[in-house]
Order: sequence, then C-alpha cells, then structure tokens
Amino acid sequence: MSNNPYHILITRLSAIGDCIATMPLAAAIKQAMPQSKITWAVSCAAKQLLDICPDVDRVIVVPKRYLRQPSELLAMRRMLRQEPIDCVLDPQSLTKSAALGWLSGARLRIGFAKPRGRELAPWLNTVSVDGDPERHLIDAQATLLKPIDIVPSKPQFHLNIPDETLAWAKQHVQECVDHPSPVIINPGAGWDSRLWPTERYAEVATWLHREHQIPTLVVWAGDRERGFAEEICSASNGIAKVAGDTSLVQLAAVLKQAKLFLSSDTGPMHLAVAVGTRCLSLHGPTRPELSGPYGPQHLSIQKARFDGSSRERRGADNWSMQAIPVAEVCAGLTQMLSMSSRAAA
Repeated sequence: MSNNPYHILITRLSAIGDCIATMPLAAAIKQAMPQSKITWAVSCAAKQLLDICPDVDRVIVVPKRYLRQPSELLAMRRMLRQEPIDCVLDPQSLTKSAALGWLSGARLRIGFAKPRGRELAPWLNTVSVDGDPERHLIDAQATLLKPIDIVPSKPQFHLNIPDETLAWAKQHVQECVDHPSPVIINPGAGWDSRLWPTERYAEVATWLHREHQIPTLVVWAGDRERGFAEEICSASNGIAKVAGDTSLVQLAAVLKQAKLFLSSDTGPMHLAVAVGTRCLSLHGPTRPELSGPYGPQHLSIQKARFDGSSRERRGADNWSMQAIPVAEVCAGLTQMLSMSSRAAA
C-alpha cells in the first residue's frame, strides 16, 4: 500500500488543540505512504497551522453549521467529490465530522466506536475502532491507522514556520521582556472551568523574577484574554509583560522562543508541545493523562478531579482549578528549570 497513491480525508473539524493533537496522524500516514494525498476538513482557526503543515496537501474549510443549510451541504458534497477519496479518517467521530466522510463517497470510513464515537458517527462510518477512553488522545487516534495497515512510530509534529515569522518572533520577545527565552504564560481557556486565577499567575511571575531572574511573557487571544494578561501584568507590578496580538502561526513562533510554557489545558499548550517547548499544564476538569502535554519532558498538575460529563465539566465554575496552589506550580517550574540546567551542563 505504501507505494501506491492513496487519497485520505481527515475530518477533525475543531477545536484548535484537538486539531494540533491530530497532526501526528497525518505525519504517520506520510511516513508510511509518501505518495499519499491528505485532505483535511476543518472549521476552526487551526486552518492557519494546517496551511503550514507539510503533511497536509489540501485544507477544506467547512462552515460550522453546514448540516443545517441544504445549499452548504450540497456545496460540501461537490467540493469533496472533486477528486476521488479512497479513505476517511474521522478522529472527531461526531455526526458533523462523520457526515463529511459519507458525503465524500469514500467506501472506507474509519472512526471510533462508542464511547469516543458519539451521535450518529458509529453508523455513518463503515469501520469502528475501539478508542479506549482511558488512552491519551494522540495514542487513541493512532489506532485509526490500523485498518489501513499503518503502525505509527513516535508521534511527530511538523510545522514549516516561515523564516521571517521566526525572525519577527525573536525580535518581539526580546523587545517585550529584554530576554531571549522567557517563561510564557497563557491565562485563557476555552472553558471557564479551566481558568486558573490571574492573581496566581501574577504570583508565579513575581516568584520567577525574584528566585530565578527569569522574565514572564503573557500571550493571549481576543479581548477577554487580553484583559487577563493585563490583570497579570498589573498584579505583578509590571514584572509580567503582555505580548502583542498574534496569529496562530506567529504564536507558534513566539512559543518556540520560550524556556518553559505554563497554562491550563488549552490550544496554545498543544501548540507549545508541537514546536518543542516544554510545558507545565494545570488541570481541573480535564485529565492530564488523556489530554495533557504529550511526552515525558512535560509536567502536569491536578489536585482535584472533576469526573462529570463533558457538558457538566464545561459548564462548571473553576473550583477544581482553584485547588491548585501557587507553591506547587512554583515547585513544578523549579523541577523543570533544574532539568534544563542539567541538560545544558
């Protein structure tokens, strides 16, 4: 199979972090079948990153509510059938993603069985793979390759960040904090239940400056997160600095400059992993062994585990994040900084 042209559609529509965590799937396909063509259907800002992923040949933008609009549904069918698709991999395994595979006309449509496969996906896909809910998302998604006889090696992330963007990021970080490799913080999160208090991030920034003489740069996206960043800067008496507005590709380049990255379970955390920056992630309503930073070089902290449904966890307040004390985060950063020092020695 690896020597024959093979057109594969990946239907991971959202969210940004999950799309990033799916990139190793495309890398494994290209490694096993270099002549294959990979089309990726997406409906979120992760398109910016897929456009610079060398393992993806074509990106299709899917309207978020395409299933509710007959004209958009027919337009998606026409677009997907412009070129025959041999196989669909559906790592999202929801109705909206599995329906794209069905619309494509591909006879082989691989998704997850329940419980990872939800709604109508297990019926719309032709092959259902056991997606063990106790495995990390990256490992679980790798099992989708078994029906096409691909055994992936260590997960790989490939992003071709333009040289001019890397140069811009280096200059931007230096101008913000007068240091080439600060600790970078991202205080935002897709769910309010994943937010760690801004005043605690400010305490960490103050401690890093006092104990390790390391500056802190706060990245953000949107007005709300910019407000969080400004709160951290104010509460730390200006020790933490606020980064400028960035695209996702620019953010990837900025994260590449970081000594360490600190955040909750967010898209930027997965992006930091993808560009090779070590992460300390904070978890409350999500489990680090399932969706935390992938690999032994990272650390995760969880003090209170919230095991409700996805809807319940999304709609909760951030009590489980508030259970994480500043002292434990500082201890984790100390451990990671010590590891960096030993590696550099």
